[in-house]
Amino acid sequence: MAPISHSAQAAAVALQQISESSPGERGRRAAAGALVLRAVEQAVERREGFRFVAARAGGEVSGLEKGPERAVLRRILLLLDAAGEVETARLAGPLVGYACELERTRRLPEADAALTLARSAAPGDAETALHAARVARKLGDRERALELYAAVRGLDGADGSMARLAAVGEAVVSDDAERALTRVVRAALRAGDAEAAAVGLEERARTRRAAGDRRGAARDLCLAAVRFADGVDRARVAHELADVAVASGDPLAAREALLVALEWGDAPQKEHARARLHTHARDLGDQVGARRWRSARPPSLTSMSLYRPGPMSRSEAPRLARWRAALGRRHTAGE
Repeated sequence: MAPISHSAQAAAVALQQISESSPGERGRRAAAGALVLRAVEQAVERREGFRFVAARAGGEVSGLEKGPERAVLRRILLLLDAAGEVETARLAGPLVGYACELERTRRLPEADAALTLARSAAPGDAETALHAARVARKLGDRERALELYAAVRGLDGADGSMARLAAVGEAVVSDDAERALTRVVRAALRAGDAEAAAVGLEERARTRRAAGDRRGAARDLCLAAVRFADGVDRARVAHELADVAVASGDPLAAREALLVALEWGDAPQKEHARARLHTHARDLGDQVGARRWRSARPPSLTSMSLYRPGPMSRSEAPRLARWRAALGRRHTAGE
């Protein structure tokens, strides 16, 4: 059983500090997570009183609202409650799952703390290091992100799938991100790695959009959606494409993109797409669409108005409609 590192101990302390400084429901969630991480730390260090901390953590977790975060915290506690010694490596997967949920809800410092502990539990796991690198990059810690991406390559080998995804992250923080991402996408395509190519295209779209190249960003997002195999990834890209269309003043193209999110997304993505389609129809004076997309309950995500009336050049909606149809045929056929 590998000992927990000093950095992981610091991570648990950091999460506790976040919980103490966060108000309301977020503070309760952070407090529950902090106790779970403290229990993990003490269990793998074989400290006395670990089960007392785990029991306290269980009480805090039970008080949270039902959802993915509570479910993954309970899974960690179940592993800690198993008879016999805790196998450190088995804790890494649930800790990464917890971090992904925190990242999804934009609680990056908390995700970073959980991933630090996960890395200490499974230092030889390339996927855990990749998750940690991405969160470090999103936190703006470029040097630590690069160190972690290098660690991924060392663990996975130069030609591994995790190493190709690490190359995408390194390209994002390079001095010429667009050019570096182009090289990474080409290398992934040569290797037959559709997912790494899709991730690279999505990141290049963000780079191009930030530089004002909306047309190039839209093209990259369409190509990424084709290459992603998971519906959640396609829906995420479709929402990003709708944002680009809105920024370009093309509400009809935005509607086509949102229909893709509605078709392929998970429940929250579909709910958000429906809310955006309703707002879109309302702003365009489309009474039929407004009735069609009206939700029976308020959306969990706030949607800003999609469209402001004004002059519009030729819409990209017909092209996106063909893309949407082709996307459905391609993935329905399992290509």
